[in-house]
Amino acid sequence: MVARYVTALLVATGVTFTLFYVMQALVVSDKVELSDVQSVRFLDTIRVDRPQEAKVEERKVEKPVPPDAPPPDLDIPNASANNASQGLNFGQLSLNTGIEGVGVGLGAPTDGDYLPLVRIQPQYPRRAAERGIEGFVIVELTVTPQGTVEDVRIIEADPRGYFERAAEQAAYKFKYKPKVVNGEPIAVDGVQYMFSFNLEDGGRRR
Repeated sequence: MVARYVTALLVATGVTFTLFYVMQALVVSDKVELSDVQSVRFLDTIRVDRPQEAKVEERKVEKPVPPDAPPPDLDIPNASANNASQGLNFGQLSLNTGIEGVGVGLGAPTDGDYLPLVRIQPQYPRRAAERGIEGFVIVELTVTPQGTVEDVRIIEADPRGYFERAAEQAAYKFKYKPKVVNGEPIAVDGVQYMFSFNLEDGGRRR
């Protein structure tokens, strides 16, 4: 048993010394020369564009055709202002105002009764609309010689306290063709008008 341990110790010692020897030999050996590195050259290439010749196109401009000779002047006889006014008859001219059945007469007024030209629909009161209330208002007014309205009075209202103010404001915006007697417009009193307020159409006139 002791002989085995001694043999193993001797073998290990020999291997150790052999390794140290090899390492020492490698250190003191000559330097290994590296192989020569081949030099590489880089070439820069530059592309040169060939000059191109510009082509110039000539456009042919056609000469305009000379205009024809102007027509001869017309021989118009001179007319004086007095002669021009003769033979012209200005009668009554009726212009359409865009309102159905309504016209505006220009010229000498002719006798006739007053005619409505513009009637404004009243605004439905919010308080009555929120409560679902319907009703009517009858107003009485005066048509002036100028065709405007004045002295609007409430004759009847049902129910009271809801529609009177809206009806009065709308009535003052009415326009009429005044009544003409003997060629002169006159005022007309006692003209009545009824406003009907319905929720279906937001306020209807009659």
